[in-house]
Amino acid sequence: MTDLFERFRDNLAKYKRMGLNPLSLATGCAVKVDLIDTVYPALEKIRAKLLENNIELMPREDTDIFISRESETLKRVINGGEFDADRAVSLIQVNQETAGNPEKFAEFLMRVYTGVKTRRRLVVGKGHSIVTTNPRGEVAVLDLIKLDGGRLKSYTLANNDTIQIVDPLEDPGTQMQVDVGVSNSLNDLFTKGAFQDLKMIPVADAPDPELKEKLMRNFENFSRRYNVPVIDEVQPSTGTLMIGATIIGRSDHELPTFYDRVDEGMEILVTRPVGELTPINVHMWLLTVPELLELMESRGITLGKVEEVKSKALRYMSVPNFATAKVIYEHLPEFGGTFDKDSHVAMTTDVTGPGIFVIKEFADKAKVDVELYDIPVVDRDICEFATENFIIPNSTAGTNGATVLFASRKVIDNVAQRLQRDGLEPRVIGRVIRKGTGIVYVKKDVCKLIHRENILKYFKVRDS
Repeated sequence: MTDLFERFRDNLAKYKRMGLNPLSLATGCAVKVDLIDTVYPALEKIRAKLLENNIELMPREDTDIFISRESETLKRVINGGEFDADRAVSLIQVNQETAGNPEKFAEFLMRVYTGVKTRRRLVVGKGHSIVTTNPRGEVAVLDLIKLDGGRLKSYTLANNDTIQIVDPLEDPGTQMQVDVGVSNSLNDLFTKGAFQDLKMIPVADAPDPELKEKLMRNFENFSRRYNVPVIDEVQPSTGTLMIGATIIGRSDHELPTFYDRVDEGMEILVTRPVGELTPINVHMWLLTVPELLELMESRGITLGKVEEVKSKALRYMSVPNFATAKVIYEHLPEFGGTFDKDSHVAMTTDVTGPGIFVIKEFADKAKVDVELYDIPVVDRDICEFATENFIIPNSTAGTNGATVLFASRKVIDNVAQRLQRDGLEPRVIGRVIRKGTGIVYVKKDVCKLIHRENILKYFKVRDS
């Protein structure tokens, strides 16, 4: 135990020298700028102004999606630049003051998006926003795509996800940090069944050149292990720690975005337990505030149990979900085909920063009312302890998280059997009860997993 405390203190000092305080920012996807209170209000403020500048913001989707073209030229610009691009995927890193103020966040987005000079209509298909504790660490990394030539019979998907810390007990230069960062970005393509022609544009920044070079070597290691080629592009130079990637891929099948076909009686399946970030944060705070350990042990939860669950969560987060992608792909029509409710998955998303709130977002998209009767987390006791003691505000949040699928019972049964054969832990967690307005009914005990009022207010809580 003493060695563990010493290792934690050493790493904490190391992160603080980098301008990162693990105690002020939760790990993984929990460092996202708040969608509900900041991102969505900011986007609504600037949407019309951007259109006047020939820039279109696409509605919220896991990944940018467009019909593939014969020529797709990629270029990265930092804080704006000149390129005749048609599509853009953005990574926005802002300081805590900007992240907490929709007006300031809107101003930042307006400045960086209009900083791209193109003679074409620019569609921002996917944006990802994270918070830094460094007030001088603000940056916009824009990966631009120029489309030329004829259309192909496939979809191209593009996504960025970038994180800062996975596990504060590990050195920032370990392979695991990059594995989680890249897998997290791949996951948004995988939830759509897309895993063909994958390419990776790393995002790597660090306070010193040696660490930055080490991160880049780790991206090459990931590339060789999983056969995902690296595209060499300019990197941000804010001096803050950033680990992630923009991923480009294709699918020659239709995608599970059949929102208008989600219907009464469909079931909701999650591919494995959620809430991977919770045991990591609990473990960190037990080492920071030893009094918590005594409190936790009084609840029958041992430090060994936390370490065991944390190790399981890190395994989830570190491995790209190829198996899930292939199962979804096999339950989709070929490109140009039509949806069949008895054969195909209707709608998917992954459970990351917002946690189980993503089901509310996608119920809104499909205009259906749903009920959730189960939220399988990595460990119920640890997650409830974390929420009760304000260690993490949403114990269902994850990174490289589980995938949620909406489909008929027949399809769900087939998918679950396949996932089980692949070693996953699928579980049916709810059902669509009717066409409606996006109401999500949950049991009262959801409050034991989430104490953020800006999320809970969107759920209808039932006593039983």
